[in-house]
Amino acid sequence: MSKPLLLYAITLLFSSCVTYQYATINSSSVSKNEKQEFVIENDSLLLVYNFNGPDAPVNITIHNKLNVPMYIDWQRSAIIVNEKAISYVPDKVQIEGSYSGTSSSYVVPVNQTKPYSSAYPYRTSVTSGNISATAGVPEQIAFVPPQTYVTKTPRGVTSQLMYVPDTAYHKINYTLVEGLTVPVKKATFTESTSPLKFRSYLTVMVGENTGKPVVYEHSFFISELLATSQGPDNIWLTSVYRGNQFYVCDGSTTASNAPVSGKPNVSGSSQ
Repeated sequence: MSKPLLLYAITLLFSSCVTYQYATINSSSVSKNEKQEFVIENDSLLLVYNFNGPDAPVNITIHNKLNVPMYIDWQRSAIIVNEKAISYVPDKVQIEGSYSGTSSSYVVPVNQTKPYSSAYPYRTSVTSGNISATAGVPEQIAFVPPQTYVTKTPRGVTSQLMYVPDTAYHKINYTLVEGLTVPVKKATFTESTSPLKFRSYLTVMVGENTGKPVVYEHSFFISELLATSQGPDNIWLTSVYRGNQFYVCDGSTTASNAPVSGKPNVSGSSQ
């Protein structure tokens, strides 16, 4: 078997998902930079959205261009997915920890008066240990000093497959590593026909965290979907890094706030 075919066979064998969807995000009101990240800039701030990764992580970079502090009120900010508002502050406290311990065993002496079937040694074990854990308290207000930037990934847009009728797809051949091509299904959408539309609603204060809030709201939609059984090791390793692409799968175990790969671009936008 040739190397490309062997790689393809191994990928199918060990894939944990039956179907993957690779989505491209677009916006009718926000421009993109050379990394296909969405960029909003004015005299006060530079705001960058990057959705690259599993489950469309909302990676937000906010660069304070002023000479006074800036505050982002995550408690009064949200992502609005298909008209449903979801706070950027999680409603659960995440706890991470580890367990370490020891196990010992001993043999109970045989009671020779019992029948022969019970004359075998009885073995038992005792396990003891300790648990070490830390609780992550959700950040409600982010402080951005003058002439600095912060990056936060408060949550993901979705971890589930998007429903698209079969009639919306057409088959194309997608080129994987070493020239191997596989058939995938592709669908394209306008903003009005998109299966997923969402908005980011950010509340920002300048100077003091009790100052008058300024709201930044921006809209996005899915403009393209690829449906395939191929995992990201094949699909994504053959493409250029793009901040407007993400993937989901029907067996996803990734967290909805999974980190994005790559470093955010805070250098401004390009059409």
